[in-house]
Amino acid sequence: MVREHGQDTLSFFKLRPDKHYYFNEDRTAFVAYRVEAGTMLLSGDPVGPSQGFADLLLEVRGFARSRGLKLAAVGASEQLVKIYDELGLQALYIGDEAIVELKKFSLEGRPIRKVRQSVTRLKKAGFTAELDTLATLDRSTLPEIERVIELGRLGRPERGFSMAMDSIRGDCEQDTLFVLARDRAGAIRGVLHFVPCYGRPAVSLSMMRRDPSTPNGLTEFLVAQAIELLRARGIEEMSLNFATGARFMHAPTSRIEAGLGRLCHRLDRFFQIESLYRFNVKFFPRWDTRYLVYEGAFGLPRAALASMWAEGQIPKPRLPLMHA
Repeated sequence: MVREHGQDTLSFFKLRPDKHYYFNEDRTAFVAYRVEAGTMLLSGDPVGPSQGFADLLLEVRGFARSRGLKLAAVGASEQLVKIYDELGLQALYIGDEAIVELKKFSLEGRPIRKVRQSVTRLKKAGFTAELDTLATLDRSTLPEIERVIELGRLGRPERGFSMAMDSIRGDCEQDTLFVLARDRAGAIRGVLHFVPCYGRPAVSLSMMRRDPSTPNGLTEFLVAQAIELLRARGIEEMSLNFATGARFMHAPTSRIEAGLGRLCHRLDRFFQIESLYRFNVKFFPRWDTRYLVYEGAFGLPRAALASMWAEGQIPKPRLPLMHA
């Protein structure tokens, strides 16, 4: 079903093994979800023919209510907001997805000179980039990739629910792509992992990691090289990253939004909100809005908590073990 209808940039991420699924009666459409904080939290939009989404979500709301759960969705697209509104749910802007249009991208010109300088510097240092599929990688290369992914995590827990995969070895990974940075000796030092958007010439970034001992600018080098390699493969769009509260930082429409932009700046040390936005801006993306959908007058705090737990943004408290 994802192969047939997974055009949305978040559709493939529903194949993470830590999700549950609810299918409509004729099994032509489904949602992926987890239960957190008394909330049935949907991951992005449903997958299937769009004309059946309203009926599917009506069923899902009834399913949640019959189990004493509130319904919520994280990463919902603007196209689904109207349907949620008709179901009595509310949508809150939470950020923007950075979509790089590969045909328009260029390293020429003054505005992108810092990225161009990083690319030039890394090439002079002997770094190269290559594009591979899981099928073309030999068995000895995968452990190298996983080593870099682990090093790049810097000891932090893995994050992701709606916009990232949690593995590069799953049964569904055969169509995924890797852009690898190798140093002068041929060792892998940086990794970009992309998943497909079926039915359109687009990919979504799932992981972006580098060996912390590599020179500054390696990530910019990797992204710029990935654009060239993917463009040569016929890819036209690359979903680069999700920037929480991007509008508040780059185009606030009110004093409240400007204040939220300043809050994003202060929270950057904990959640990398502003730094991720500033990284995305370097590649002059198109911004596609995403929403947090919630139910009920007091549903927002619960939906926000469920989302942060699911995405790994804040640790989920654990009950202490009871000893006999």
